[in-house]
Amino acid sequence: MTKKPNIVVAGILDTKGTEIRFLADRVRAAGGNPIILEMSVGKEVGWADIGLSEVVVKVGHATGEIFALERAKASEFIVEGVIRVLSELLEHGRLDGIIAMGGSMGTSMATQAMQKLPVGVPKLMLSTMASGDVRHYVGTKDIGMLYPIAEGGLNVVTRKILNNAAGAIVGMATIPEPRAAEKKSLIGCMMFGVTTPCVLRASKYFEDRGRYDVMINHAVGIGGRSMEELILDGYIVGMLDITTHEIADLLLGGVLSAGPDRLTAAGRMGIPQVVSTGGLDMINFGPEATVPQKYKGELDTPGRVIYVHNPTVTIVGTSLDEAFLIGKHIAGKLNQATGPTALCVPLRGWGAYDIAGPNPDLGWVEESPAPCWVSDPKKPEWSLRAERFVEALREVIDRDKPNLDVLLVDRHMNEPEFADLMAGLLDEMLSGTWKKGSHHSIPEFIPF
Repeated sequence: MTKKPNIVVAGILDTKGTEIRFLADRVRAAGGNPIILEMSVGKEVGWADIGLSEVVVKVGHATGEIFALERAKASEFIVEGVIRVLSELLEHGRLDGIIAMGGSMGTSMATQAMQKLPVGVPKLMLSTMASGDVRHYVGTKDIGMLYPIAEGGLNVVTRKILNNAAGAIVGMATIPEPRAAEKKSLIGCMMFGVTTPCVLRASKYFEDRGRYDVMINHAVGIGGRSMEELILDGYIVGMLDITTHEIADLLLGGVLSAGPDRLTAAGRMGIPQVVSTGGLDMINFGPEATVPQKYKGELDTPGRVIYVHNPTVTIVGTSLDEAFLIGKHIAGKLNQATGPTALCVPLRGWGAYDIAGPNPDLGWVEESPAPCWVSDPKKPEWSLRAERFVEALREVIDRDKPNLDVLLVDRHMNEPEFADLMAGLLDEMLSGTWKKGSHHSIPEFIPF
């Protein structure tokens, strides 16, 4: 970028005006063109480049009306106006980055607006809230949070921090774009610790062939939400949805739910998707004390177990009835898919904590079955949880859909052959050669 980048510098100016002015000055010193955007909720200061009057008129209001409202309600209208202002600036090429400073109110307002900007537009929030839980401020977007130590005042400490922040946002806005040759079509993939061997091998399949890049999101709730948004925004051309355990957390009260829209975007957009059951053997909670009492009283139920992964993460094994419920939910989602779709179900376990015995390559080393393992009495090497899941599929899945296939596979999730199967299916879909029934001839295939 040869021109000076246009950097929006936003904040509640009637309380943070001194700091915002200093921040804008340091943006200018760093080589940027600052545009001060006002979000005041008490009074209009009159010196902003884009004053509050210009903001709220975008939503049909005058400042007098806004200031007559309670602060929380006033902030809603201001945020809506800021979003429209930023959209117009971006459309006209006058927005190359945004930086804001605020306490709890200013942080909430600024980050709500930042979340509406596309991925890749530099976004930096200086906030005293940055030392705590910032998921509500960051959402699913690439927002940087910087803790400024103090909420207000210019001094030897805060001047240095604001100066660093100004340099950071200008630097983000001026760094050259990656070379065009580095831009490849993007495959989405979901991973959790228990599915790492499968994900790494499947993603390497595509990386070795050089035609695609693979974006691996951490399936911790926000990771799934981010992936669904990336698909809807057109970034993802194919989905390697190996790890779907966020659905178990949604249905069963775990802490890593990605919300009700998980496993919908690929189907709506019609892009190829190969889906599996990674991590659906467990529900995720925080420290052991946070596990609901209901689950603690069901340890005699097949599949139910409480296992402390580490001091801050405890997993609860899904019961057989819950596996049936999850199967119905996933089948219902995939029935709506408009593009090529395959559901691959490994019958020998769904992750490192769901395996019949020790196998370091698959993620479990102890001389015992993994904690979530439930053996099928009729076929001990198969998971009884998987069997119940398949029963639900047989009830709900639309077998007549020409674009939807189900493959039951006599493998464990983390076996190399299973990863290769999923990658090969998606490769066929992306090349346009896939047909329903592809790979049914492999030795591990079990008729559905």
